[in-house]
Amino acid sequence: MSATRVLDSKAIPWSDDPGIPGFREKVLRFDEQDESVVRLWYLPPGWGADVFDGKPDRHYHNTVVERGFHLFGDFPHWEFASVDDFDGELVILSKNLFMNRPVQSLHGLLPEPRSETGSMILYWSTGPGVSILDPKYDSETVKVPFDTNAELPIDKFTACEFTQTDDVPWQPHPRIDGWKIRPLAEPMGAGGRVAMVHIPTDWQPSSELVLDGQPGREWLFVLSGDVQVDVSGGDGAGTQRLGEWGYLDWQQPASLTFPERPASEAGCVALYCGEGAVGG
Repeated sequence: MSATRVLDSKAIPWSDDPGIPGFREKVLRFDEQDESVVRLWYLPPGWGADVFDGKPDRHYHNTVVERGFHLFGDFPHWEFASVDDFDGELVILSKNLFMNRPVQSLHGLLPEPRSETGSMILYWSTGPGVSILDPKYDSETVKVPFDTNAELPIDKFTACEFTQTDDVPWQPHPRIDGWKIRPLAEPMGAGGRVAMVHIPTDWQPSSELVLDGQPGREWLFVLSGDVQVDVSGGDGAGTQRLGEWGYLDWQQPASLTFPERPASEAGCVALYCGEGAVGG
């Protein structure tokens, strides 16, 4: 087994998502044990007309943390504060918006408006049962009727956090000289820390830099630019280059090494999730 796994997500064909009618997906990582997933999601313009038969829907998840980084387009979504909140708050999920949804967060869809341009999302979750056709949907997801007398097993909902990352100032990376970072989320349940990292054009360390990584939910997705690293540990060790929308995760304990040479020709902005030094 290779120590790390590198994918060019642009080269992966789209397929129909079996869990949500009308969604297309590219699965980047799926864990057979806990059924956590990292995927690219695409929904077309006007999506949603046939999903809930034109009726409003709201629900929450018992145990699964959901996160998403929106790459382009628009996706209207609603957040509800309480059982008697029937109107909800409309949130247009748009480019560079980061969603951090904890468990027991009440959200859903209303018939209008629908996406005008379609949307593409880098999405990841800590377990199964959040998609409407998932076999574990009924055990993980609690549907909340639009009824003030609805009886639920919880007394209070948890708000979802939305961050327009363009508004988050870059700051010096706390561990790596020359890098910058935008912290987005601390670890939540089984979900790791989330941050955007910036590697400048022609950056190279003053001495060899080694970043250890562990298998599990630690991964890196290049939003723009490119980065080149050396991988040590396990089979397939050697130089790896990630271009735009390139993805890397750890299959075995392994180190990313930045030798004393430029790591990026055009600079790099990447999204990182995990507990390692890359994320601060």
